[in-house]
Amino acid sequence: MAKKKSNNSKVDYNSINKNNKNTDSDLKFTKEIKNQFVLNVPNTLTLLRLVFMFIIAYLIFFDYSFIVIGVLFIIASFTDALDGFFARKLNQKTDLGARLDQVIDRVFMIPLAALLIWKMYYMNQQLAFLFLICLSREIIGSPGFVVRIIRDVDAYKVKYIGKVTTFIQSVAVAVLIFAVAIPQLNIIAWILAVATGLIGLVAGFDYLKDSLK
Repeated sequence: MAKKKSNNSKVDYNSINKNNKNTDSDLKFTKEIKNQFVLNVPNTLTLLRLVFMFIIAYLIFFDYSFIVIGVLFIIASFTDALDGFFARKLNQKTDLGARLDQVIDRVFMIPLAALLIWKMYYMNQQLAFLFLICLSREIIGSPGFVVRIIRDVDAYKVKYIGKVTTFIQSVAVAVLIFAVAIPQLNIIAWILAVATGLIGLVAGFDYLKDSLK
């Protein structure tokens, strides 16, 4: 009887260990979800940029002041710098955050630029052309993005030239938006748009070249 009791105790002990492991896994998963989505400041700022995109698109479509649109665009673009800052400052760098940031950058810029091109086509075709130039990286690099998805490789690899392009592109688009209401900014808008177009070509071809390796 004593031996039988010992075996039962052993079975109970293994069950407890298994339950503890399951509990630890559940707690780890819950903690990961909380860190990635709930308490992660950089990811919240990144998603906030998406909210700004819808607000700005609404304002453009319904002919609100381009000064207001420009101010909101600057604020939204500034969150791109803030999310990286807080990721380093708060030690909240995650793979999800890095990928999310790259996706939102495209989702934020491309629809707004396309909407502005459409709007400027009927208002100021010169500015429409400049907005189009600012998308040179996206136009050249898009095939590379598709190739990376098909090959199942990292489609969101960030390089220094990509960060520089994103910064200059944001400044150029902001100035172009203000130039709609303030024609005196046209010369500066031209310079920034051409600079964005040129560096965008370099960044786009660099991304495409890496994708085809």
